Amino acid sequence: MERINRLITNRDYRHYLAYNRKEEENRYFCRHQFEHLVSVARLTYLLLLEEGNSTFIGKEAAYAAGLLHDIGRWHQYRFGTEHEETSATLAEPLLEEAGFNTEENRLIIKAIKQHRLNLEEDTGNRHISPLGKALNRADKLSRLCISCGAKNECKKISRQPQKERLIY
Repeated sequence: MERINRLITNRDYRHYLAYNRKEEENRYFCRHQFEHLVSVARLTYLLLLEEGNSTFIGKEAAYAAGLLHDIGRWHQYRFGTEHEETSATLAEPLLEEAGFNTEENRLIIKAIKQHRLNLEEDTGNRHISPLGKALNRADKLSRLCISCGAKNECKKISRQPQKERLIY
């Protein structure tokens, strides 16, 4: 986890988390801060293990995808951009500085871009990577909606897997 520790101590990474925190200061609904990112990272790796994909996708790649998937959220709040594209753009130099190789970077960036796709409605016209699928599921599973005080006002609650029961 040496590269992961280099990633999470990176000055720019810390700035992006601070920007998210500032933009979500008064947000009533789910936030996109370090605790969420770590939960997604852990669940992504767990899902890859359960699905037998950890042989091809390493632990650090899974963690990096989870820790980076929402770092561009602040940009979405400020400018209305899609945060998965911004997050992918911001992630690339962070991955390089942390020591990930070109192939790992490509895999992680692709997964970040795919993390908001609706997998149930995928028409088969695009290839969603195993890491992208795991990251997508982990992002949803990381939310403990069953105990959330905002669930009665949440527009996404009907699509959240843990709205009525704990799965992971």
